[in-house]
Amino acid sequence: MSAGALDQMAEHLQFLGYEIAREGELIFARHPRKFNIVMKPVGGGILIASIFACADEAKRDRSGYLEMINTLNARAVLARFYADEDSDLRMEAWHPDAYDRHAFSAFMELWDHDGGLLLEAPEVARSLE
Repeated sequence: MSAGALDQMAEHLQFLGYEIAREGELIFARHPRKFNIVMKPVGGGILIASIFACADEAKRDRSGYLEMINTLNARAVLARFYADEDSDLRMEAWHPDAYDRHAFSAFMELWDHDGGLLLEAPEVARSLE
């Protein structure tokens, strides 16, 4: 695992306006207008994730919540969405352990596109706190 690729991705995110913090192998990227991101080395690459708390309404309507997640996955280009053990919504994508400025820019554009799916669906917004 190359620490260089993870560091270069963090620098790229900083250029995009994210505030970067490191805690061990984890990198936290916070942005004033975009979803916050956590990055960590996984499976020979970098796992990039955003986590959203699940509202009580979504927990009560589990089948509707899972149907909404299936819809997100069907429309997503890059990311995968799933409910974790606490029913929180996770948005994740894996990136190879290699940094190329143009490739990572394209990756982040698709990440933002897929994140935007959350904002397009009113039922999704109501399900998240």
